[in-house]
Amino acid sequence: MVMLSSVFSDAPFRGIGLWLLLLLAVLVREVGRGLANAAMGIPVTRLVLLPTGAVPATEETPSTTLTPTRERLLAMAGPLANFTVGITMALLMYTATSHVNLFERPWFGPLHMLRSAIWSQVLLGGLNLLPAFPLDAGIVLRGQLRRFRGQEVGSKAAAGISQGLATVLVLLGAATLNAWPILMGVCMLLSSRSETVSTMATSAAETVTVAEVMLTEFTTLAASETLEEALHRSVQSLQNVFPVVRGPVVVGVISRETLSQALRTGGNGYVQSAMTRTVETVESDELLLPALRRVQHTPGTQLLPVLRHGHVIGIVTPGNLSQSMALLGRARRARNISTARADRNA
Repeated sequence: MVMLSSVFSDAPFRGIGLWLLLLLAVLVREVGRGLANAAMGIPVTRLVLLPTGAVPATEETPSTTLTPTRERLLAMAGPLANFTVGITMALLMYTATSHVNLFERPWFGPLHMLRSAIWSQVLLGGLNLLPAFPLDAGIVLRGQLRRFRGQEVGSKAAAGISQGLATVLVLLGAATLNAWPILMGVCMLLSSRSETVSTMATSAAETVTVAEVMLTEFTTLAASETLEEALHRSVQSLQNVFPVVRGPVVVGVISRETLSQALRTGGNGYVQSAMTRTVETVESDELLLPALRRVQHTPGTQLLPVLRHGHVIGIVTPGNLSQSMALLGRARRARNISTARADRNA
């Protein structure tokens, strides 16, 4: 749409300038949020960019868990930054010249870049005050609903409100022939849909134990094996990473690539000289999500040995985990359907 505006406007490249103004408004919002995150000691690991701004992925620890007050302050940081910059730009404009009518329509378009620069800040700040996810006010609303109505019910309620507001924006844009509300509404619909799916998956995963998703047919390597012996056995396995044991005790992990590299560079030594000795293990009766959260900060974790009474009875890898969860979900749905049919026939 921005590129089309550059084609149909009288001056070339104005559409690109309009896009840069929108990007500037997003940047101002994220700088404000970044400063607020830094002040609260919350590390941001990545940003998901959207036309309405960016959704930060924060690394939550007990020391960075947001209280309702901190959550509201953090939500206000982005809109406040946009409003501050927009009002400052408007004051500077009126100081320099009084010939620009700030309220002349359209507020945001390629024919008047200065007015567009001001309104892009103000409109983005105002948009994020709508109580719809992933907007700032929507994140606060979701947090409040989760606290009062529970994680699953609160998230579904917030997603429903977001979808309703997004639908209103799409209809408003269609009625006024304005593509901007349609674009914002579609982004909000997609985000709220993603949030609903994520919440349902997390809720289902909270009751899954490690034993339900582990692989029970796997290959272990002995710490006393030579690299040649271990590499030969690894070729006959579908695994890429192997638990290394000394008797019944797990003492490390090693990948097929590490085996090959160590054999090539150091000759035929022993597995224990090339293995990674820092290894996280989980118990078979542990709930899956808490177990994964416990080990997620261990760098380079490619395999989780599963123990029962100190003996390895299975492994969990990133590759088998997603497949096992999908199959487990299908099995549970089929079981629920069978149970419902049996109840109806009873």
